[in-house]
Amino acid sequence: MRSTGRWFLRPPSPDAEARLFCLPYAGTGASSYRHWPSRVGDLEVCAMQPPGREGRVGEAPYETFDAFAEGAAEALRPHLDRPYALFGHCMGALLGHALAARLESLGVRRPSLLVVSSAKVPHEPPERRYRPPGPGLTGVFHPSMTDTQFAQEIQAVVDATGGGEVLPELMPLAVRVLRGDVEMCFRYTAPGPGPLTFPITTIGWTDDPETAPADMSRWNAYGTVRQRVLAGGKLTYLSAPTALIRLIDEEFTEAVTDTAPNGSGAAT
Repeated sequence: MRSTGRWFLRPPSPDAEARLFCLPYAGTGASSYRHWPSRVGDLEVCAMQPPGREGRVGEAPYETFDAFAEGAAEALRPHLDRPYALFGHCMGALLGHALAARLESLGVRRPSLLVVSSAKVPHEPPERRYRPPGPGLTGVFHPSMTDTQFAQEIQAVVDATGGGEVLPELMPLAVRVLRGDVEMCFRYTAPGPGPLTFPITTIGWTDDPETAPADMSRWNAYGTVRQRVLAGGKLTYLSAPTALIRLIDEEFTEAVTDTAPNGSGAAT
């Protein structure tokens, strides 16, 4: 069994009223959320750090979504003592869904809310989920891409977070991590839309080159779903725009209120 002690850059606070567990975008780790506030309303932001990247680069990465969900669920067990939500963008959204389904199957405390951003449904075959690369496109990943193309995408992500130029000696490692994530995504197809028993909020982005806001409607097959659209592109979420932070706060507050003993039921 893998250690559960390195899944967070800092341990979740025992004083938090609720927690927001954030899953990484392909090729990134917990530090991709460094521009996010430490709290979103009552939610403490807890960025998760799977093995095989950043401070855990010496550990073997997960090669399947099922293996990730099993390991992540075990790591979260000590921190499910209060209301919580899951957030993921693109690959992170698929990780979030796999983790949410695993947690539900274990009979532990379920998420109050799952937020999926810029991701087509996991039961679609990969050739339909992902767009091949093309001239002028950014934020699009595909196994057919060369190392040079992956390096360009990595630099675009770093630029979006204000990180400066990636050192040449570190780029091959970054490319290896990203390619491993992309290949894992292309090996993954969920068996079918299994409805979850807690609400889902989808977020589409107006200028996303790969996942149009309309594509997010297919998440309706996964349970009680609220669809939202925000202005921005594939990487806008990295800067924690006010509209995104406000939306997560409002959606979580409503989800918790609706599932409270005196609430009116599930969100619609």
